[in-house]
Amino acid sequence: MARTVSRYAVADDYDGAPAPSPGPDPRRDAETLAALLAAGDDRPVVVTGGTLLTQDRQLGDIDDGDVLIRNGRISDVGRGLARRMPDAVTVDARGAIVLPGFVDSHVHAWEGQLRGAEPVLDFPGYLGFTAFGHGPRYRPHDNYVGTLATAMVALDAGVTTLVDNSHNSRTPDHSNAAVEALMDAGIRGVHAAGLPFGTELPHWPADVERLRSEYFASDDQLVTLRLFDVFPTPELWRLARDLDLWMSHEMGAHIDRVEDVLTTLREEGLLTGKHAYNHCFGLSRESWRLIAGSGGAVNVCPRSDAAFGLGPSFPPVDAIRELGLRPGLSGDNEISYGLSPFADMQALLGGHRGRTFQRMAESGPDGAPAHLSPADVLEWATLGGAANAGLEDTVGSLTPGKAADLVLVRTTDVNTAPLTDPVATVTAFAHAGNVDTVLVAGQVRKFRGELVGHDVRRVRGLVEASRDHLFAAARASDGR
Repeated sequence: MARTVSRYAVADDYDGAPAPSPGPDPRRDAETLAALLAAGDDRPVVVTGGTLLTQDRQLGDIDDGDVLIRNGRISDVGRGLARRMPDAVTVDARGAIVLPGFVDSHVHAWEGQLRGAEPVLDFPGYLGFTAFGHGPRYRPHDNYVGTLATAMVALDAGVTTLVDNSHNSRTPDHSNAAVEALMDAGIRGVHAAGLPFGTELPHWPADVERLRSEYFASDDQLVTLRLFDVFPTPELWRLARDLDLWMSHEMGAHIDRVEDVLTTLREEGLLTGKHAYNHCFGLSRESWRLIAGSGGAVNVCPRSDAAFGLGPSFPPVDAIRELGLRPGLSGDNEISYGLSPFADMQALLGGHRGRTFQRMAESGPDGAPAHLSPADVLEWATLGGAANAGLEDTVGSLTPGKAADLVLVRTTDVNTAPLTDPVATVTAFAHAGNVDTVLVAGQVRKFRGELVGHDVRRVRGLVEASRDHLFAAARASDGR
């Protein structure tokens, strides 16, 4: 049966099919990918013709702009660079937004094979399912598979830097496996080594120095090391200071007498700028004052807090803004929802806007904070995340001298066209399926919508087999 086309499909002033928006030539895609993979660090790469959201205040946004990459770093940003570099590998970015890679400030990547297993959990249920449930059953292989699975999902969604709060370091081999998974994934990773909830193990924390000597000989590498804790302890904070390592922390009202804890740490000279605080729910003004005064970084979890019922279930955005802080954004885990910086930005924008309108209705416009803007949340997902990763000088903006970690988001897809406001397109309309190309340190990780460098079917098999092993072990322990 023939499909009927409405008589309203053509306007009176319509003169025929408009010229399509320019975009990459599919015939050259295979050639371009082959050249990218063969380029190594020797041949320059130019990403050309895109709408650049540089996140660099001096450069600003650039239409029809180019990014020149040399030796894994951004060498120049502007217009017409491709014409001056005839020998460069050229990545056609017409019909795409080019922006710095997203940074996820806080993820427990080892849980990757448990993705979607429990879509409705509160926080005690989450701990019972992961840390106290399947966590003790993990072999080092399972730590590897879960971390690899999470890192690949992150790359697919345009996350080029992942702060992995790896709190399943049950043995040295568990730690090794998590580190090697980040390395094999090809993501820029921060391995935040930590103990499982409520445990003391003989290899910890002495194993941290072994980890550093075996895997982290240089600070100028894709995967770097820090420490992670759930409850702040002066002993671990002293170790971090003595080893000159950053720390990540779960921070919130779950910590008994949190103000006193932070005050004690400050008095001992341990409350420094090399700390990143996750969640930050339910904190008093004094706790916020202590954190802000230390120069530490903070991040918020727009979906995690709501999913698991942490604090008021919405991030403390206004307290953070009042202090002039720039937070990062965090996915936390994939137990109940998918890892996506796009979904985090959308949840933050929509949730805060609704709460602001509610405040206006209750107390008038003078009693309500200003709405978050798309530019705010994009800054948090890039530069704010870079601060949480301790990599402000390395990633977060398309600034010459920084690492060439960048993402192309198509604007020719049905949900992203027409391109009118590129920041709004990224923060309110796009999703991981619109991520066309991902480069990490100038190396291609995703190209024309497909992950590069991994046998995805093989990885899926590893993930499914690991999940099945864990579920079978759980049934055996339950006597079923």
